[in-house]
Amino acid sequence: MIHRMFFFALASLLALSASLHAQPLKNPQTIRLFREVIAKPSESIVRVRSADKDAALGVIVSADGWILSKHSELQGGKITCKLRDGRELDAEIFGYDTPFDLVMLKIDAKELTPIVWTESKVSRVGHFVASPGDGVDPIAIGVVSVNTREVKGAKLTPTVTGGGYLGIALDIEFAGVKIQEVLPGTPAQKSGLKNDDQILSVNGQEVQNSDEFLAVVSKGKPGDNVDLKFIRNEKEQELKITLGTRPGQKGGKSRGDVQNSMGSKLSDRRTGFPTILQHDSVLKPNDCGGPLVNLDGKVLGINIARAGRTESYAIPSEAIRPLLERLKVKNLEPKKNENKLKV
Repeated sequence: MIHRMFFFALASLLALSASLHAQPLKNPQTIRLFREVIAKPSESIVRVRSADKDAALGVIVSADGWILSKHSELQGGKITCKLRDGRELDAEIFGYDTPFDLVMLKIDAKELTPIVWTESKVSRVGHFVASPGDGVDPIAIGVVSVNTREVKGAKLTPTVTGGGYLGIALDIEFAGVKIQEVLPGTPAQKSGLKNDDQILSVNGQEVQNSDEFLAVVSKGKPGDNVDLKFIRNEKEQELKITLGTRPGQKGGKSRGDVQNSMGSKLSDRRTGFPTILQHDSVLKPNDCGGPLVNLDGKVLGINIARAGRTESYAIPSEAIRPLLERLKVKNLEPKKNENKLKV
């Protein structure tokens, strides 16, 4: 338990709340206060690299080398995990869950230190939270801004970042990339794409699931051409589509683009999560996949997306823990739910 004087020091920081919220925290005194909070959970964090780049953080969930991380950031190439002791080990992808954007990695290591979970409900709106990284200092500090909540299908309108727009909704119950709906008046409809088309590749790059597809398409801008290979009625076909402008964009910039210029870069995959815990810490996209902890250093959930200038999302621990064992199964089918992703 953190010492009473620590809480007193934190309370004194509330006077600075206007400068804390939605901005990278740089106050050395505050950072020192939170070192004790993150000291223990930091032992369970790895840096995940994909294609020789820092892609995400990962958390050790069992002593024999199982690592949980953010799936959509791991796009091709060799995957490695750098441990706290400096070792960098090859990692193999096992199960993944598209709705929650989680992936289970396996490394050849023993006697690791797993994270300690707690229910997200123990921290309420206004409570301080910290995000440990792969160093001694927290990578972000903030407060809970919205308690854990379920996002019902009827209220969910997922999108991905990136200027280009196709105008399709993906069926995320499907193991590959399948169009659930072609939206009217969009580039997808004008090009001839149809419901139930199964997309195989984008610009010659094979895509095996929704996350991989979103990662490729989100790099495009309005006016860019995209070559799609897909299956319709058991026959392979190809189409060239010119990306349009996402509804709500003006002057070539979306609200998300404006937010990017005001704060940290937003995550490419930042919506479509069935359950989220929202906080105002400023995270980098490649620092997602790591834990969000309370003042006792217990893990409330896994940071999954930088969603807006004042919003970061974590998947709460109570949604993650039931998934852990089945994520250890190779080639796991995505968890079924009614949501669909619009691109």
